Amino acid sequence: MADEIGTIFRDFKTFTFNDAKMALRDRHRNISDKTIQVTLSRMATRKRIYSLTKGVYSLEKRDEIVGFAFTPFYYGGLAALMIRDMIDDQVKMEIMTTHRVRVSLIAVFGGSSTVVLHHIPRKYYFGFEDLKYGDIVVPVSDPEKTLIDLFYYRVRLAIQDYSELLRAVNTKKLVRYLKVYNKRTARIVMEFIKEYKEPADSGKLENPY
Repeated sequence: MADEIGTIFRDFKTFTFNDAKMALRDRHRNISDKTIQVTLSRMATRKRIYSLTKGVYSLEKRDEIVGFAFTPFYYGGLAALMIRDMIDDQVKMEIMTTHRVRVSLIAVFGGSSTVVLHHIPRKYYFGFEDLKYGDIVVPVSDPEKTLIDLFYYRVRLAIQDYSELLRAVNTKKLVRYLKVYNKRTARIVMEFIKEYKEPADSGKLENPY
């Protein structure tokens, strides 16, 4: 049965217990939930599959696929900057999801890795696109949404680390996005743009934030 699970989900980034149950019951009508759960647990123990969160598994141990366990989602914040090569640092995958989350830092793959989770209200769930990251395609916030999210979730960087992001921001698009947000968020982001975009565009954004 473990081999069947591996074959069925080989092209899936993630799958759930319910996915496995539905697929296996198409082949084995009388199979019990307990048998399926025991099989998945043994596969996880033997590292044939990996547990991402409760009831969600993957055949691969890769941080970049963790977001698919929290669909609908996109990678934003520092992770978006990393994926877009706008910062040099390797950072934790930062997942923006419409799911309610209890904690912002969660352990995955049996505790060998951690990712950052942010609940994003549905009205703010926009401003992302599919990008190639390694050998897979993942949803990533565009420069304008990345900047807004950094302020919305109160992530602060050294000012020079905003250089690439600020140069990529389209101000008209940013203004359009900010119409959805409250006046305070819009004001803070636009004040930042007015002060730092021109120095960034001219390559002079060097002072500490």
